[in-house]
Amino acid sequence: MEQAAVDDFSEFRQEWENVISRVIARAWVDTDFKAALIDDPTPILHNEGLVFPDRYEVEFFEDQGAKPGDWHTTGRGMKAIHRFPIPPAPIEASVSDAELGMDASGLACCCPCASCTGAVSHETWVTDLSSTN
Repeated sequence: MEQAAVDDFSEFRQEWENVISRVIARAWVDTDFKAALIDDPTPILHNEGLVFPDRYEVEFFEDQGAKPGDWHTTGRGMKAIHRFPIPPAPIEASVSDAELGMDASGLACCCPCASCTGAVSHETWVTDLSSTN
């Protein structure tokens, strides 16, 4: 595989990991959104700019034993199922980006506090505040 193809795949993978992390974080704070995500994730993912080929199934489900990033794929080639468990929401007010499984700074609508999404990490808050000085 050429280096350019590897780089493109890495970029795409990072992009879809960010989308999956965002929708899971939103599912933590919005029960209607979570129900829609579990019922039919395709339109939600399309709205976020993520389109899996039709030959892939995408599944979200609640899993109390899961941790952020516990995603897996079964099958390969022409047919695969991407399974994304929705872990319990973090209960601590100070959660690291690693524990969230994402960089939470992109979740804020207009400011680094992300209070509108409920998904902010201490690292993001401290980093964003320090960059304004």
